[in-house]
Amino acid sequence: MATRRSGSVYVFGLLLLLSMGMPVAPSHAQQAGAIPEIENAELLFEEGVAAFERGEYETAHERFRLVSEYALNRKTTAALLMDGKALVQLGRYRDAVGRLEALLNQYAETTYRDEAARLLERARRRLQEETQAQDTLRVGVTLPMGAAEVSLSQALFNGIRLAVDEHNGLRRRYIRPPGLRTEADTFEVYDTARLAGDSLAAADGETTVAAPADTVRVDSLRVVAEQVERPDWVAKMYFRRTGPRPKAARAAVDSLVQLDDVDVILGPIRSRVARPAGERAEAARVPLVAPMATDESVSEGKNYVFQANPTIPDRGRIMARTAKNGLLINRVGIVYEEGNGLSARMAEGFREEARRQGLTVPLSIPLQGGRDWSRLPTLLTDSTLIETGSRRARRDSATIDSLLAETEALYLPVSGRGTAGKIQGALTGLRQILPGKRVLGNAEWHDLPFKEAASTAVATYTNGFYVQTDRPAVQRFVRRYRLLTGSPPDELATSGRRLAYVGYDVARFLLTTLSPSGTGPTPRALRTAPTYEGIGMRIGFQGENANQALFIHRYRDQRTELLR
Repeated sequence: MATRRSGSVYVFGLLLLLSMGMPVAPSHAQQAGAIPEIENAELLFEEGVAAFERGEYETAHERFRLVSEYALNRKTTAALLMDGKALVQLGRYRDAVGRLEALLNQYAETTYRDEAARLLERARRRLQEETQAQDTLRVGVTLPMGAAEVSLSQALFNGIRLAVDEHNGLRRRYIRPPGLRTEADTFEVYDTARLAGDSLAAADGETTVAAPADTVRVDSLRVVAEQVERPDWVAKMYFRRTGPRPKAARAAVDSLVQLDDVDVILGPIRSRVARPAGERAEAARVPLVAPMATDESVSEGKNYVFQANPTIPDRGRIMARTAKNGLLINRVGIVYEEGNGLSARMAEGFREEARRQGLTVPLSIPLQGGRDWSRLPTLLTDSTLIETGSRRARRDSATIDSLLAETEALYLPVSGRGTAGKIQGALTGLRQILPGKRVLGNAEWHDLPFKEAASTAVATYTNGFYVQTDRPAVQRFVRRYRLLTGSPPDELATSGRRLAYVGYDVARFLLTTLSPSGTGPTPRALRTAPTYEGIGMRIGFQGENANQALFIHRYRDQRTELLR
């Protein structure tokens, strides 16, 4: 894989000429007055150089292209050279070759000939590397191996491994013992590892390969792994353990990048470790996808770092977009727990997105503690506790009553301990004072035991994880997981079960979005990929670096429905 270089390539000689006011045209036309100065071309060229220095190569390319479309002028040859540089930075090597060949062919005596020839050789080499068949996508995995987290890491890793094995065209199947009836061996399972079957049990930084005869035993049956398909390219996994401290996270990423030369990194699990790991991946210009981190600081301000789990504020933003564009609601009030960081951040995210979407938030009700959810009838009569955009409305109970009546729905982001009790208390209170008022919520509203009350409020909520057990794809995954580990994912603890599905979905998303290339995967490929509909989660970055795709459910007729 080609070595990645960070930072911009600056043309010091060119900038020196510009600062001296000297022409940058071909030498065969250097006679005074032979080359005109076109004011618009000069301005466009300066804008292009500024954009190039900022790393905005697409903008720089457009400016230099426009300069070269003018008749011959003082910036013609310089623009062709700089356009070639911008196109190389964008990875558009074929276009760069065309621009540089035009410069050398049309202006053979240009003073930039040597520099253009070197750049042309580089672009041609990169183009050749890109067009040659690449056979391996190197996937780095970094997970914690401490006693408290090893079971979670193993579940996540097992899901990743199944996705890699499936891509690599490998499967496991049962071998019937003598005398077992034929119909007992009707398993539709095709997975697992020969080409790239890494194991967490392997030594750190090494890979192990399961041979075709590699077998495990499940309930007295033998399971054999075998190759059934030959993909165009294979994925190979490289594992590095990380610890709870930032230093260990950085070291794990350094090893994956510098020693294993990986194309993409999956992990770590938690935000506090994913943050320093992401900083290292950003510096190395290697995409890193954190599967579970929810703190927005992990990917904020970064280009190569992604979060497959929507951030806490994004959950509120997604609900606001759904309310406005999906449910066609125009006025939503917010009730949130002021002292609960998760509830408050979801409320703030909802409020921010509401402003962008033109969704009116006439009032917000900050609760002081978990018990206040069951005191809504009392709190709603105390206008001094209600936040509105109008100081007068804060003191006028009649206006508050009017705002509540006009509000089409209430957003209740509930979090913390005893969430079911908080939701039940809130629904009971709202039924007393605002019967029939629609309620919007978050993932804590999923699978409530009091579905009648939730249905009365047509409770609609976002959810980041949802498994439909009757789907054939889910059933296949469960069988494959059992073949790999000896037990189904449903026997894991709740968090481990979720991580098994998340590992599979995030890895499948990467393997269906990325492919090997001489220059490595680009962040743009992840940001612009269509939404992946997985077996337990949806992944769609929609131009962002944090996942913007969630499931949308609602309660109706005492049951939950999947809207999206």
